[in-house]
Amino acid sequence: MVECLPSEWFASTDEKLNFFMIVELGFIKLTDRNVALDRVTGKMWPLINDDSQPHLVSEGPWLIQVDLDRDDQADISILADASQAWISAYSEGDQLSRQLTPAMCCLSPMQEVRLLRFYCPDIIEILKRQVEQPWFDELFANLKSWHWRSESGKFRMAFESSLTTKVGNSDEWILEVDENLWTELVGNPEVDVLISRLAKDAPEVFKGLNGSVKRQKVRDCLAKADELGVMAADDRKIYVYLEMAMGGETKSSDEISELAKRSVSMQKPMIELLDSSAERRN
Repeated sequence: MVECLPSEWFASTDEKLNFFMIVELGFIKLTDRNVALDRVTGKMWPLINDDSQPHLVSEGPWLIQVDLDRDDQADISILADASQAWISAYSEGDQLSRQLTPAMCCLSPMQEVRLLRFYCPDIIEILKRQVEQPWFDELFANLKSWHWRSESGKFRMAFESSLTTKVGNSDEWILEVDENLWTELVGNPEVDVLISRLAKDAPEVFKGLNGSVKRQKVRDCLAKADELGVMAADDRKIYVYLEMAMGGETKSSDEISELAKRSVSMQKPMIELLDSSAERRN
């Protein structure tokens, strides 16, 4: 049976704690959504406040408070199917929503703004490690625990105790990041394209890897390709595929590097050299 709420919530004896889900309403069928939300009226707050984009507000993420004693299990199940985060906090819902709303926008060193689904598992796992950032305390103030649910339906914990001693809620902060963190949070277009293409053409190379690990491995492979001077898009895809397929074995990695160097020096596509090698072996 798929769990709808973390078991730790029911075991808690802390009367000051409140419990919330961050639910992306657009993923719930409209009829089911209306039924479930009718029962939590007054206990939900949007995390996007943009009058110019009403569709994004109504279909996007909302912070919904859960009453463990009163809320119907069926309603919770409907909401849980579209939830990305389960949070316990020493805050009231309206205060917490104002505190979290600034995290919906990420600001780059070049002052580029990008919408950020900060509450998704891969992203919150990155953000919780940024203890030196000036916005860290503002984002995590008053939060006691943060859960997310795996594809198998089991709950996983991003953290189980407060990450900061700061109390109080503020909406006067900005999620401004450096270039490296910007790339990690928002993504590198080349990484995204390669992941998409490899997932379609060679899904076996990603077997057993979650989103953040998958992305990091592709980034590492591309960094090696840069060092070797592999610049053509098709060659970079082949290089990443070969490195991922070999699983980082030193001998195989050295052979792939030699192949890449030959491709660069001879100005020949890697696929041609691979075909030639295969013909010689046959």
